[in-house]
Amino acid sequence: MPVPWGHSPPCQSQEPVCVVDDDEWVADSLKLLLETFGFDVRSYSSGAEFLADDRRSTAGCLVIDQHMPGMNGLDVVDRLQKEGVRVPTILISGRLDADTRKRAANLGITSVIEKPFAADHLVEIIRTALWERN
Repeated sequence: MPVPWGHSPPCQSQEPVCVVDDDEWVADSLKLLLETFGFDVRSYSSGAEFLADDRRSTAGCLVIDQHMPGMNGLDVVDRLQKEGVRVPTILISGRLDADTRKRAANLGITSVIEKPFAADHLVEIIRTALWERN
């Protein structure tokens, strides 16, 4: 059951949540939201930018948009896995189809959620992913 908005204690994880979304407004909003809940957040405007960051393997959780120019979210996760990097991943999208859901399941994506989504729902998914990781 989700914690009511504003009633959840701050996150205690030292591992950053990485947000990857090409929509600047969405990325900024997610960063602000997650920081409000006590998460350490790194934000990226593309999959390529995230993959170029040497700190990518230190991510505690990845929140990534599926539909971005260049590499889509699932392509980024596939590349990470080929590099041996395993990170709990939440795939977000405004358009989800059966093929995307199937590929996400095959890649072991932690959760797939469709935009728009409730802020507390995303926060609880991230908290659970970080807790299960540790």
